[in-house]
Amino acid sequence: MTLAADAAKPHEQALRWIADHAGSGIERLRVIGVDPALEGRVGPDGRRVADAVAEAARTALPDVEVEIARHAGSFANALVAESDAGDLLVVGSWRSRRGSTLGNGPARVAERAAVPTVVVPDGPHPIDGDVVLAVEEPLDERAVAIAVDEAERRHRRLTVLRAWEMPVLTRTGLTDFAEDPMRWRTRNAELLERVTAELRRRHPALRIHPLLVEGHPGHAIAAHSRTASLVVLGRGHVHALSGSVLHDVLRESVSPVCVVPPTAHGATAPVEAAKDRTAAADAEAGLADREATG
Repeated sequence: MTLAADAAKPHEQALRWIADHAGSGIERLRVIGVDPALEGRVGPDGRRVADAVAEAARTALPDVEVEIARHAGSFANALVAESDAGDLLVVGSWRSRRGSTLGNGPARVAERAAVPTVVVPDGPHPIDGDVVLAVEEPLDERAVAIAVDEAERRHRRLTVLRAWEMPVLTRTGLTDFAEDPMRWRTRNAELLERVTAELRRRHPALRIHPLLVEGHPGHAIAAHSRTASLVVLGRGHVHALSGSVLHDVLRESVSPVCVVPPTAHGATAPVEAAKDRTAAADAEAGLADREATG
């Protein structure tokens, strides 16, 4: 497991989330110090942030091996490069700064990481309620596995949420489904019913609650998961044709969000995939810096 630790990031909430999962078989924790220079920034106590986070992690997780890795350069570049070293990346994020370049960093990382990424917003966190799985088509089996495992481990209900919206007018007119709103709703309801039935067949002891919501997917997912213990997004929600569902959910959610990007499914060779992710992160970081200074 990998934890980002930077002076500009709310790492305390992320560490608290990791400590809460201490019973799930964590053996090693890498604390990544992301600083603009190798000497880096220091916290209010005069210590380097990564050192302070690592010490807190050793106290909270006495049976876990904790190590520190330091990176100079951009937040996104460092974490994308380090994501190959573990099986889960955990990043803290400011809800109050999500409109800034700083606040968009976790989304840029989650889009390209080699492993699933949990983005933990600064507290306070909501009620420790359902695990919410955002349903997509085709269904992301790795996202399903993560959501089911979390629900079973924490003895929580699994809410299977399908958020849908009507197609918009185009130059050629309405699509076939938009000509008949009930047909579009029925198709989404049938998808949710199929997914729910399959999950109940696979996991008969798990409590499952299907939820069909009309509205923009990103806003709807965030709005209907305010008491969730975890929201799980599969690869279909990372690059949605109707807009960036991922960015909307991370900007508005008050719950931790687990993102399973396309790169976490092993579609390409690990070394080449890492190169591609690092190059993309560099380009994204450069664009973000130009936006921030422009």
